Amino acid sequence: MDTNELIRKCKAISIREGAERKLTLRSEMEEKGGRIMANSLIGKILLSRSVHTESIRSALVQAWRTTKEVKIESLGNNIFIFKFGLEVDKRKVLVGGPWHFDKALIVLKEPSGIGNMRKQAFTHVAFWIQIHNVPLACMERGNVQKLGGLLGEVLEVEIDYEGECIGLYARVKVSIDIMKPLQKMVFLELEDEDDEVELPVLYERLPDFCFCCGIIGHQFKDCSAYNGQPKEKLPYGVYMRALSKAEKTKLNRGRDRWNKRAEHPFTESREVEFHGRNQPQQDDSNPSTNELETNQLGSGETEDQATRADKHLMQMTLEPRKQQDTRQKQPSLMTAENSADSTEVYNRGGKEAGKEL
Repeated sequence: MDTNELIRKCKAISIREGAERKLTLRSEMEEKGGRIMANSLIGKILLSRSVHTESIRSALVQAWRTTKEVKIESLGNNIFIFKFGLEVDKRKVLVGGPWHFDKALIVLKEPSGIGNMRKQAFTHVAFWIQIHNVPLACMERGNVQKLGGLLGEVLEVEIDYEGECIGLYARVKVSIDIMKPLQKMVFLELEDEDDEVELPVLYERLPDFCFCCGIIGHQFKDCSAYNGQPKEKLPYGVYMRALSKAEKTKLNRGRDRWNKRAEHPFTESREVEFHGRNQPQQDDSNPSTNELETNQLGSGETEDQATRADKHLMQMTLEPRKQQDTRQKQPSLMTAENSADSTEVYNRGGKEAGKEL
């Protein structure tokens, strides 16, 4: 190592008076740390109780379904760092939010600066928001963006292939300040009219929030402004939640499935079941004795139970046959008796006729 290189490295470290030491972060060190931060997110779970790392890991692994494994470590105070193996996984998680844990909001963000946890602000979260009762003249991208701007920073406006927002409601993605109460409504004022148009606001994937003050992060019973009034009398409520597109799709699929079953209940192929026991189909091959015993006995079923079920099934099968045989034999028995009676009468008649002769 030459002298100039040694001097340059020593300049990165300065010693204060006393025993304290200070490391000055230089550009090359910041570059290496930046690569670590590039595929990382930090998140805070808005829960009053502490959350274990294993609990959040098991929940988010199933929810995120990333291509590569995500490394999750706790930083204390319900703050976690998420290290992604791929940039595309990180972007997918950011776009797919907001995320919840135990109905509490997870505030995710990219680390800012050098990643000092004390200077990270967990104050803003992006929500898809539905603005209802929008006049037809305002169902245009520019107007919808202005309406969304009344709620926060607009990130995206949902439009159709013609660039319009015509529909039951306008849908806009907005980064809102979760330190402030949720907005229940925005107002549209028309120049030619004195009346204002009220536009209700609904939030998709909205976690638990306070029905008393409207702030995300605590329940109304834990709110300092709560005075014991009934839940129905509080200024906020569950009516501010809206179904997301994914939730609507899942709900419609379930309805379609049940409707099809109601219309055609016997169209689905099912195995024949007797007393909750699936009967196996016949196979041309010759299974071993153990395989036969396994096929004949159901799961958790003893041999006595199977024998009783088989006898009951055989009795149910043979009972109609006995009744049918009885019905078939009865006419023939009646015919034989009738023929015997008629023969006896004939014989008696012949004898009596012979006596007369």
